[in-house]
Amino acid sequence: MKNIMLVEDQYASARVIADFLKSKGYALLHAPNLKAADHYLATEKIDLILMDILLRDGNGLDYARLIRQNKHLQPLIFMTVCSRINEIKAGFELGCEDYITKPVDLEEMLLRIKRVLGDMNAAMGHFRKIGTYKFNPISQSLYHDQEVQNLGNLEASVLNELSVVGGAIISKDSLMEKFWMGVSYYSSRNLDSVIVKLRKRLRYDPNVRILSVKRHGYRLVVE
Repeated sequence: MKNIMLVEDQYASARVIADFLKSKGYALLHAPNLKAADHYLATEKIDLILMDILLRDGNGLDYARLIRQNKHLQPLIFMTVCSRINEIKAGFELGCEDYITKPVDLEEMLLRIKRVLGDMNAAMGHFRKIGTYKFNPISQSLYHDQEVQNLGNLEASVLNELSVVGGAIISKDSLMEKFWMGVSYYSSRNLDSVIVKLRKRLRYDPNVRILSVKRHGYRLVVE
């Protein structure tokens, strides 16, 4: 059984994540602060660290830098409120293996953990069916017949959001807040561009459409 240390000071979020990962066969050590994280690193065998960047008693990036200097080389996945490019870049420069945006999609988190821990068959075998397409949110690949399309980060992220809600409407504002750090003319135009690209990628199945819902947002429809 693999041991995961979860460094998260929001108890409600930590409980949801911990219960989910325990149900999937992982052992979970919850560190609500950096002092507890220090204790677990000194006394327990840790296979992976899942850590929030914004903590009450410190910054996850600074802590990661410190533990790397102290030769703690466990795989590290950061959790961040949104896709802050500077934070993500800094995390990868520190040697982190991946990052997850908050609020956390539990199934996506599980696949990323499996990939990092070496269970590639389980991670790469996860496909989400969208009409006659198959979408792998981890490899960011879209399959149709014998063709494979490799999606960009934002394309894969937006398609993932649309495909997990079963045809429900997702507001433009929520997508902009999550992936562009706020609602603005710039983020709106960028989101529109991503939607245009996704519609083009999904054009081979006429029963799959991304609909614009006026004054609301978008929904992915599979007829």
